[in-house]
Amino acid sequence: MKLANVSGRAALVTVEGTVVDVDRASSGAFGADITDVYERWDDFLSWARDADLDAFEAQPLSEKALGSPSPRPRQVLAIGLNYSAHAAESGFERPEKPPPVFTKFVSALTGPFTTVDLPEGGNTDWEVELTVIMGKEAHHVAASDAWDYVAGLTAAQDLSERVTQLQGPAPQFGFGKSFPGFLPVGPYLVTPDEFEDRDAIDLCSDIDGEIMQREIRVT
Repeated sequence: MKLANVSGRAALVTVEGTVVDVDRASSGAFGADITDVYERWDDFLSWARDADLDAFEAQPLSEKALGSPSPRPRQVLAIGLNYSAHAAESGFERPEKPPPVFTKFVSALTGPFTTVDLPEGGNTDWEVELTVIMGKEAHHVAASDAWDYVAGLTAAQDLSERVTQLQGPAPQFGFGKSFPGFLPVGPYLVTPDEFEDRDAIDLCSDIDGEIMQREIRVT
């Protein structure tokens, strides 16, 4: 299942690439706000998997209308050194214990198609990231049970202004990574069952067709 935020309204994406408005299709059982859908994720998932999308009026999907599939997360946690190649590039060994964890401010969040104003005099870098959107509150969860709490996956760019990030007596990760627009996310949430292997997902980033990153996750 694919879930999108289209012009601020929750929408299911059909196999043809069109979208069906959740609020209208569910006769108001689930509202238009995609954030509210996550609050009732299990109920929504049961409804959506049984819904006959062909019975509802589908609309064409406009890229410009797409917002972040999780527009108001309570917190954004980022995991550092999560690929062996990236760890080596950064001069670190692959972490065997808990890896570095940092936050990006929610104010940096934007949709997948956007224009970002880069800070003058800075050194802005980019990193494609696999993004997990939670469907349940999780605390003291065993690693073997972690997928039970995940609503779905999407992609993001972790933009970083390195001058701000590394200046001062200690690195300021939050500030350097949280300028407006520094967290494009989307285009939509994809439930884990859609992936051939949810534990081995490759990521790629290009600029004008030139491959800049290719991250291969090996289980």
